Amino acid sequence: MNDKLIYVDEKSEIPLFGLDFIGLIDRGTNLIEIKPLTFCNLKCEYCFVSCGAYSKNFILDPNFIISQLKKLIEWKGAYDIEIHIAPYGEIFLYEPLFELLDKLWSIDGIEIISMQTNGVMLSPEIITKLEAHNLTRLNISLNTFNQELAAYLTNSKSYNINKLVNIIDRLLKSNIDVLLAPVWFPGINEKDIRKIIEYVFSHRSQGFTDKELQIGIQKYLIYKTGRKLKKIRPKTWGYFYKQLSELEKEFNLKLKLGPRDFGLHERPIYTLDIKEGEIIDVKIISQGRWKNECIGKITSEFATKILLNTPLEFSPKMIQKQLKVKVIKSSTHDNIITSFIPF
Repeated sequence: MNDKLIYVDEKSEIPLFGLDFIGLIDRGTNLIEIKPLTFCNLKCEYCFVSCGAYSKNFILDPNFIISQLKKLIEWKGAYDIEIHIAPYGEIFLYEPLFELLDKLWSIDGIEIISMQTNGVMLSPEIITKLEAHNLTRLNISLNTFNQELAAYLTNSKSYNINKLVNIIDRLLKSNIDVLLAPVWFPGINEKDIRKIIEYVFSHRSQGFTDKELQIGIQKYLIYKTGRKLKKIRPKTWGYFYKQLSELEKEFNLKLKLGPRDFGLHERPIYTLDIKEGEIIDVKIISQGRWKNECIGKITSEFATKILLNTPLEFSPKMIQKQLKVKVIKSSTHDNIITSFIPF
């Protein structure tokens, strides 16, 4: 095994609940996110999680995912469940993907399986396989139809926007629903966003329903650990929604999507009763993605991402150490727990 790749299975001791970058994310609805890997085929200029730059990468064993997911679904209620596969990376780099899809459909209660992709690795052959494995919906990152701008945003000279558009057209002829998910970069791709809306609008007039082809415009956000586009200042949420409202009126097309548009509703959230600011005991079981990050085991099922404050860096000597960490993120909205040392 590559020494930069950590394989997560039952023997690894790494729990699948509590981490934001791998595992199972529960946000208190009937949708469960699966994050099965952390590597990507692109290094996008705007990536909010800085994929492609990690010193360590992770890949999850599909059987481990299924065993933990069954427990979660049984706890939340085995009915009307959507599984959304949305890695910090590119899902088509996950070799056991089709095995995972088959195993997911064997679980009672799962009604929808959706996935997030940049679309680069899609081909007619893969689309045929996805149909055969009953994928419900594919969410595709598409920020522009302009080749030069697309190559810049993806930081890839070989990125081929025409190929991706042809693939989307092929998807629309399949049984797989499509959601186009552009990010709105103020001052960069306003005209491009309009063209993507026009693309969806033209397909509506051809008879495609909002289920078969959706558009979900995302606001550009800046994160401390993410990559940032130069000379762009994100707009306020108020400004963002005002622009969407104006475009909705112009095109008579729904652009402000919410949970109800995807059939989501509240469900009990599977998490630990841990408060922000609380000091908890953990066992260090792995390095994280960065030298200043590691994974601490709280219980047999829950872990916490531990941020190592400067000048502290991860050392193999930390493995199996029992430490006290201070929690900086733990809410009633999801099951993610983040902490730090020293404090």
